[in-house]
Amino acid sequence: MHQPAEFRDVKRRGKKLSDAFFSLSVLANHETHARLGLSIATRTFGTAVARNRIKRLARESFRLNQHSLPPVDVTVSAREAARAASLRELRLSLDEHWKSIQK
Repeated sequence: MHQPAEFRDVKRRGKKLSDAFFSLSVLANHETHARLGLSIATRTFGTAVARNRIKRLARESFRLNQHSLPPVDVTVSAREAARAASLRELRLSLDEHWKSIQK
C-alpha cells in the first residue's frame, strides 16, 4: 500500500484477525498480488531498534508467504505482548495468520 487512504480503508473496512502478538486487517484488493502495510506504534515498542526488529520479522514472514495469499491488502499491528516474545513465537503467530488468510 502506498497511500495513507488505502491504509486507512483496510484498517476501517477489513476483516480483523488477532492474537496475543499481532492484530491484522485484511481487505481484498484489485491487484494481482497481496500487499503489506505495517503499523508498529512507538508507545508500544519504544525504541527504533525494537520497532525495526518487529518490522523486519513481519516483512520477511510476508515475503515468504505472499505467493500463497490471495490478492489482499494486509495491515499488521504489533501488540505489547510481542515486545517480550521470542522470534520463534512471533514467526509462528504470523504463520498462523497467513494460513487463516489463505482459507
